[in-house]
Amino acid sequence: MVKIIVEPVPEIYACCESLITAEDIASAVRFQNERRRREHLAWRRVVRGELGIHTSISYNEVGAPIVDRPNCFISVAHGAGMVAVAIAEERVGIDIECQERDFESAKSRFMSCRELALCDKAEFAGYVWCAKEALYKLYGRRGIDLSNDIQIKSFDPKSETMRGLLLGEPEAHIEILHYDNNIVAVATFTKE
Repeated sequence: MVKIIVEPVPEIYACCESLITAEDIASAVRFQNERRRREHLAWRRVVRGELGIHTSISYNEVGAPIVDRPNCFISVAHGAGMVAVAIAEERVGIDIECQERDFESAKSRFMSCRELALCDKAEFAGYVWCAKEALYKLYGRRGIDLSNDIQIKSFDPKSETMRGLLLGEPEAHIEILHYDNNIVAVATFTKE
C-alpha cells in the first residue's frame, strides 16, 4: 500500500516548527533559491510527520531520498507551491505538476507516436509527463531519456491508470490523481 501526502509548501516556517530538525535546516542551506529551500523543508517535514522526528533521511547513489527503516521507501516531488510525498513498503515513484502548465507544446519531445495515439484528452500530455517522471524515480537510474527509454504502454481513461516501463525492465502501474489544480502520478511495480 502506498500512502500519498500532498500539501502546499508554506511561505515561511515558524522558528519552533517541531518537525523540522537542525539536519533539515543544514541540508536546506545548500539551495540558493528560497523557493527550493522551502520545498526541501516541506517534504522533509511531511516525512518526519509520517515516520517520526528521529527518522534519518539520506540519499542513495542516484540522489534519491531514502530513510533508515527496513521495507520503507519514499519518493518526493514538488512544484507550483505544492509538495507530494509517497511512502510505501516497496519502491515507489511520484511526480506533481500544475495542470495549467503547457505540456501540449512540448509533447513531441517526450511522447512517442504510439503514446500520442493512446488518448485525445487535452490533459493527456500532462498525465504522460507526470507518469514518465514518476517512472524515472521508480526505476532509480540516471541517464534515462523520457522519450526513448520510458514507454507508456496503455491508458485507461475511466480509472486514469497507465501501464509503463523502462525498456528491458519489469512493467509498472501508474495511477493519475488530482489535487486541487495539480496532476499527481504514482508509479509502483506491477504485481504478478
